[in-house]
Amino acid sequence: MMLFGRRHEICQLLIAVLLCMPALAGQSTSSPSIMKTVSSNASNASNETTSSSKLWFELTEEDKMKVRIATMSVAAVGILLNLVVIIAIVIDPLKILRKGPWITILNLATADLISCISAFCLWGETFFNKTQNDLYSATVTFGWTFGVSASFLLLTFFAVQIFLLTKFPLKSRYCLTTQRIALVCILLWLFACLLGFSCIVVWLDKPKLDYLKISAAQIGVLQIALVVQIVLNIQVAFEIIRSGRSAGNPENAKHKNIAKTVIILTLILFFTAFPYFIVQQIDFLVRLGYLGQGKTAKALFSLSRCYVPIAILNFGANPILYALRLPDYRQTLLAFVGKKEVRSRSSSLRSQRTSVTKSHTKEMKEQLM
Repeated sequence: MMLFGRRHEICQLLIAVLLCMPALAGQSTSSPSIMKTVSSNASNASNETTSSSKLWFELTEEDKMKVRIATMSVAAVGILLNLVVIIAIVIDPLKILRKGPWITILNLATADLISCISAFCLWGETFFNKTQNDLYSATVTFGWTFGVSASFLLLTFFAVQIFLLTKFPLKSRYCLTTQRIALVCILLWLFACLLGFSCIVVWLDKPKLDYLKISAAQIGVLQIALVVQIVLNIQVAFEIIRSGRSAGNPENAKHKNIAKTVIILTLILFFTAFPYFIVQQIDFLVRLGYLGQGKTAKALFSLSRCYVPIAILNFGANPILYALRLPDYRQTLLAFVGKKEVRSRSSSLRSQRTSVTKSHTKEMKEQLM
């Protein structure tokens, strides 16, 4: 009986084990599905975190390529237009451009040309510098900083000339000789060269913080130059409004026309290139830790990237303004297009004047007879 009872207990135990085996097997087979759901949930959570970590102002590779192509297109147009200005002033077929403010305009067009060429090469680095040569990057960065600094400084000197011509018309003609203007332009080129070399310190085994500090200081110099331009142009504008000397004097009318052109040039600079450098300077200060870090730096960097084509527009729009505002430059361009037309116009005017004088003399003779 005891053996039978033990056998009965053993049978019950075996039956219980057999009944539990499917449940254990089902649990073991369902564990991979559980792991899959857990891993899928984890991957979804990681994707959500990465998508949420990517902010709206961050540029994608496609956006960067669009900005790059737009910048290179604007820079290419600026190269062609500034080349036309330089060729027109250097050749000067009508002999009316190699004097006075046109020396400064020649230097300004040269600085804008360097800026456009450097911008074209700098933002086209992915196409032209696939091997990532440091010498290429250093040269292009130097050219960009050098050209932009020279453009700001020469436009400031242009504003100083116009202020002196407007405020002191007699004394300025003796002070602002061609030799002195050329000497000041050379000094400004040398100073712009120093500013250009200051921005390639990163290639001289210097810390990154030093590079950011030097770049921010260089932009500060350009800001001071722009403030000087604004102050001088405001005074020139008030002087133009007050004075009425250009009513019968064509020479004063020319000076006033050039003064208005310089004021428009400063406005173009203020609304195109200046905001780009302001945002870039704030970006440098954020990276240095003066204005906070994190999302602000990324937002400012993206904003400065998007504003690059508008900034390059400043260096390509100046020749268009010369053609619209300055009649001497328009006449020179017409002389390149067709010299015969310009000469024929001048000869026709002379013939009209001679015919008028002859008719007047005939009438006088008839009256005397």
